[in-house]
Amino acid sequence: MILHKKPEHTKVPGFWEMPAIAFRIQTGLNFSKRDTILTEVDYWMNFLDSETCHSLRELFFDSMILAPVSVNGLMNRNYGIGSQRATGWSLQLANMLSELIVPHLSEKFCSEKTSTDWWQENPKKNPIWIPVQVSPLFRFMKYESGGEHYAHYDAGFIYEDGIHRTLKSFVIYLTTNESGATRFIRDNLENINVWERDHSDWDRRVLEEEVLSSFLPQEGSILIFDHRICHDVDVYLGEKDHPRIIIRGDIIYRAKSL
Repeated sequence: MILHKKPEHTKVPGFWEMPAIAFRIQTGLNFSKRDTILTEVDYWMNFLDSETCHSLRELFFDSMILAPVSVNGLMNRNYGIGSQRATGWSLQLANMLSELIVPHLSEKFCSEKTSTDWWQENPKKNPIWIPVQVSPLFRFMKYESGGEHYAHYDAGFIYEDGIHRTLKSFVIYLTTNESGATRFIRDNLENINVWERDHSDWDRRVLEEEVLSSFLPQEGSILIFDHRICHDVDVYLGEKDHPRIIIRGDIIYRAKSL
């Protein structure tokens, strides 16, 4: 059993204790997986159906929480236009999504080059991890015209039991947009052991030649990737009355006994 600990409200932008969810979370009729050029990036089409996406958007709007963050995800917009977000907490939503996501994931074998936080506070360097659940902490993000997020690396959350931790991020797209792609970036760190890499956020826009792979928002699709793979959100050019809306979450793994 995982002992989840709710974060302190003041430490996350727009904390939101989500209400009970009265609608079903359903996959789309044409759910399928698309191959990607990056081995630790999964892209699933029609993961959620249109009705579910609509209900999740309405849930977000009903929260009335739109905490602005900058291009580096901080609550200081002097650095440029990022997104507006609500950081939701819901064990119910986590359990619903776990039933749909976890069965499609495999055991994860990690090495010194694996781009996630498997090694931290892991003195025996246990390399094998089993996917168990979606984290109950969610970031609902709304991007309007000019919004972007500079290249960065996500970080894992390590549970106090030392057995569970998040190793992968996911992005669920609740809208279809013609700009504002999630892009994976060449950072030239692949030959460095993960514990020696510099995971600082970038302070500039990415050059086109640094983009390895790009995914435009498609309603109902989900992108799943190792935390420490460098990625950004390209500038959202804006479509009338049609913001870019996503849910950002994490997947919890358990150490496998050797």
